[in-house]
Amino acid sequence: MKYIFFDLDGTLVDSSEGIETTFLHTFKMLGVPAPDKETIRTFMGPPLEVTFTKHVPKELVAKAVEIYRTYYKETGQQQTYLYPGIKELLQQLKELGYHLFITTSKNQEVSLEIAHSLGISDCFEGIYGSIPGSMHKADIIQRVLVDHQIPKEEACIVGDTKFDIIGGKTIGIHTIAVSWGFAPLEQLKEETPDTIVDSPLALLTHLS
Repeated sequence: MKYIFFDLDGTLVDSSEGIETTFLHTFKMLGVPAPDKETIRTFMGPPLEVTFTKHVPKELVAKAVEIYRTYYKETGQQQTYLYPGIKELLQQLKELGYHLFITTSKNQEVSLEIAHSLGISDCFEGIYGSIPGSMHKADIIQRVLVDHQIPKEEACIVGDTKFDIIGGKTIGIHTIAVSWGFAPLEQLKEETPDTIVDSPLALLTHLS
C-alpha cells in the first residue's frame, strides 16, 4: 500500500474542544436544548447534515449547518491541535515514498485552512472534504481514487471512527483504526477494521 487516506478530526488533530463549543453555540442560537457532552462527542465523525437531522427539526437543519460552519470558522477552528507525533509521522511516511491524502467529512475549505495553519498541508497530495453531493466518507474516498487513478488494492484509510472503517469497507480498501481519537475502542472493534493501532509510531511500524 502506497496511498494513505487520513481522516482529520480525531486522527491527525484533536478538535474536540472547538467542535463541542461550536455545537453548544449552534443549539443555543437555534433555541433547541443541547445534548449532553457525551452525546456531542458522538457527533464527531458523521457529516453535519446527518447529525443535525437527528437532533433539530427538519426545517432548521440548513440553518443549523450554516450557524455551525460560521462559528467554527471564526472560533472553533482556533481550538484545533495536532496530536503528538503526527507531524513526524507524516514527514517520515513522505520520506518513505508514501502518497498521503486527507479524506474528511469536514467542510473542504475549512479542512484546507486547518492543515495549512498547523503546518501539515505540504505533506499531502490532496485534501478532500465534504462538498455538496459528496458528504459521506465512501464518496470522498471514491473522489480521491478517481482523481488520482489509484488502484484500490494500493490504498488504505486511517481513521478514528466507525464512519472511516465503514467508508473504507464500502469502497473496498484496507482499513486501519486508531485508538487515540473520538470513538471508544469497543465501537471500533465492532466494525472489524483490518488493523487497530494505538500510536503514530505503531502506525508507522505497521505501514513500513
